[in-house]
Amino acid sequence: MSLTPPERLALGVVALLLAAGGVVRATRPAAPGPAWADSLLAAPAGGLAGQRQRVSAAEAAEARRATPLAEGERLDPNRAPALELERLPRVGAALAARIVQHREAHGPFRSLADLDAVPGIGPALLQALAPHLRLPAAAARRAHGAGQAPALQRAASRADASGGTLDLNAASAAELEALPGIGPALAARIVAWREAHGRFRSPQELDSVPGIGPALLERLRPRLRAGP
Repeated sequence: MSLTPPERLALGVVALLLAAGGVVRATRPAAPGPAWADSLLAAPAGGLAGQRQRVSAAEAAEARRATPLAEGERLDPNRAPALELERLPRVGAALAARIVQHREAHGPFRSLADLDAVPGIGPALLQALAPHLRLPAAAARRAHGAGQAPALQRAASRADASGGTLDLNAASAAELEALPGIGPALAARIVAWREAHGRFRSPQELDSVPGIGPALLERLRPRLRAGP
């Protein structure tokens, strides 16, 4: 079938239009995908897995923190991390951190009275904590040490000679450690206070020494005197 010149012209125009449409589609930029897809592609390998691990660890820590102590369970305040100490009654994250900081700065707790030196622990809380704490006898032996035995013997001799009391104004730091609830750091603070402020006029003035609270003072009072 032969085409007339107008028909051939019309077919040529259609062919040109179809060709132009193909070129436009080929050069048009692809539509952008959703933002979350780009972030997934840009994330480093293992990023999602690491995030899941962190979430799981935080959940496990929170679950442990909320786990109450079992019947008869006791914690060693010289070894337990802050997370474990938070399981104790009325002990939150801030107080648990202070307990850990105090033992790192001043050495192990040798008795429950030593815990009274931690800011935030008073007589009422100490009484509530007592059934849930364990203080190994080995901690007391390590804190005293064999080298302090002569000083402790001298302190005992002085106490016997003075009716069972120790003179706050004459005792050395090592001798003060013979008193219940007094560790190396607290004994040093007593001596430092005495050197800075002069003699103690009465055992009651011990409450001016940082770390000595009402409970410890009442425990120490019958064992102390303030000599001239």
